[in-house]
Amino acid sequence: MAENLAQLFRESAEKFKNKPAFLYKDAQKNYLPITYSELYDAGVNLAEALIELGIQSRDHVALLADNRVEWIIADYGIIMTGAADVPRGTDITDSEIVYIVSHSESEVVFIENDKMLEKFNRNKSQLGKVKTIIIMDKESEAPGVLKMHDLIEKGKSLRASGSRKVEDRVAAIKPEDLFTLIYTSGTTGLPKGVQLRHSNMMHQVLNVTPMLKINAEARLLSILPVWHVFERVVEYVCISIGAATYYTNVRDLRQDLATVKPTFMGSAPRLWENIYNGIYTRINDPSQTPAIRRGLFKLAYFFSDKKNAAIRFITGKEVDYHGRNPIVSLFYGILMLGQLLLTGPFTLTVVSSVAAYLLASTEFSYLSLPLYILAGLGVFFNSATLDKIVLSKIRTATGGRLKASISGGGALPRHVDEFFNNIGINVLEGYGMTETSPVLSVRTFQKLIIGSVGSIVPKTHLQIRNDNNEILTEIDENGKVIKGRLGRKGVVFVKGPQVMKGYFKNEEATSKALVDGWMNTGDMGMINFKHTLTLTGRAKDTVVLLGGENVEPVPIENKLQESVYISQCMIIGQDQKNLGAIIVPDFEKLEEWAKENGVDTSNKEALIENAKVVDLYRKEIKALNNSKNGFKSFEQVTPFFIVSKPFEVGDELNNMLKMKRHVIAEKYADKIKKVYTDK
Repeated sequence: MAENLAQLFRESAEKFKNKPAFLYKDAQKNYLPITYSELYDAGVNLAEALIELGIQSRDHVALLADNRVEWIIADYGIIMTGAADVPRGTDITDSEIVYIVSHSESEVVFIENDKMLEKFNRNKSQLGKVKTIIIMDKESEAPGVLKMHDLIEKGKSLRASGSRKVEDRVAAIKPEDLFTLIYTSGTTGLPKGVQLRHSNMMHQVLNVTPMLKINAEARLLSILPVWHVFERVVEYVCISIGAATYYTNVRDLRQDLATVKPTFMGSAPRLWENIYNGIYTRINDPSQTPAIRRGLFKLAYFFSDKKNAAIRFITGKEVDYHGRNPIVSLFYGILMLGQLLLTGPFTLTVVSSVAAYLLASTEFSYLSLPLYILAGLGVFFNSATLDKIVLSKIRTATGGRLKASISGGGALPRHVDEFFNNIGINVLEGYGMTETSPVLSVRTFQKLIIGSVGSIVPKTHLQIRNDNNEILTEIDENGKVIKGRLGRKGVVFVKGPQVMKGYFKNEEATSKALVDGWMNTGDMGMINFKHTLTLTGRAKDTVVLLGGENVEPVPIENKLQESVYISQCMIIGQDQKNLGAIIVPDFEKLEEWAKENGVDTSNKEALIENAKVVDLYRKEIKALNNSKNGFKSFEQVTPFFIVSKPFEVGDELNNMLKMKRHVIAEKYADKIKKVYTDK
């Protein structure tokens, strides 16, 4: 059995030989495959040339590129030299190039294309240690750089003449050696270099894969940044089982879903939020969806929502934060099903089913109105029929064969989470961080508990601690509670084989994050009564009000973003009497409302200052953020202000679309001060 990634690459090449490992697009956007055998050979040949070039074991090699087949070949090649790659996407800023390449002590840098090379060259004068630049694009004619394609051919010639230096390097790799050095995009301060070992990733491959029930027949669509450890673990899992990974991007996602018909995909919450918003935008637009079809959708989702909620209670998959009696859960489930069954007579169900069936492939016309009336009356009582004629079409938009999406990199809003699970697209939300390689927990099909981030990964020791560092709950490596009790909220600490070695050349940060092998995640959470992990916010994000109340902003932000008029928001109020909010509108919806209400939309800045618009948002906030929805008085937003600029990657958001709260707070410091002064 493989003990490091280089050995895993060889084993997969031997097992799966001519199976497609990765599929990438040509100039005409047709998918082309590279088999496991071809991928391994390309990686070995590249490694042989890199060794000849002077790369030593345990060197660091920068890898500045986005998702493409050359990326995985370069990854193979670097790892098989015994070195560690230092990956980052092409959205890297000039200051990050200088800091990361210099700090990592990289002397060799892989560059994706001429555009990225131009950005790199702007900063080359500050990168005196860089000796070699290797460009991935075959078509590049840039002077003074090596071509990756040429190096692969050179390595092929070296091996043809008998060189076998790669095998010696692979044999010398130790489990504790680094395979990568990933600089966190971070929400505060300079990026930190997370040192991840071969043993960290092998733990993930061996223990996360069985939890996902994924096999060699799987087809995965790769859309998340490949340099990020979440996407990398998904790709290494696929390599370990012989599955096929298809590279895509946001522009081509809709078409590629239809073409590839993926069975799995890794995703970030924002992707599902965008799809969710897109569905409801189309449904609520009369020009795209006739009123009767809109009504059918609402009925279909109503039944699916209620039915699935009942099933979750009956099967023990409804999240439990308080220790609910199992008999009570069973009663709730039976009661919900009973309410659905008693909604109408059985005979009407049969008649309506026939009507609905006839309408399944029929465009609306007034001649078919009687059928719609029959369907509209009886379809209430037949969720299976509704699912077939309505919800199945949404599933078809994802290719029709999506078994599950693995969501990570941030919290998935509850309403979005429930929606996709209710319509038949399983969302296996997971939790982790770069420093833990990354997976600490993930939902499984057996324990798909909405409201949690799943079961703890085997061999992971977890503690929930309070502000005094006292253990409230402790889970051992086998998932058993060995101290404290369930349902207690605190900061999540973890220890296990996936935890990083430390931060590169940063002992101070390492000593703060790791104490006696325990990693302080900085996340607030609890082990709920279903023995899965629920996150409640970020310890660092906690807003402390003047009265001493501690408020977790994420649940409030998620609730406010349910408004069709709110695209993004951030809760504020540190050291204030009450909470406030920064609101980014959904301008498309806001402008529709403004036109209907006689408000001028020609100037965005004037629009968001308009008294009618401000009043609209005040009402939206009150409608969502109130005691009826479970928010205590001190958790309710009073002052707020609206901004016209969306939170964007590279500015207010990091590469995983998480808010850089300190950046946003600094940017709008004057407005924050004013909104509280005026209040």
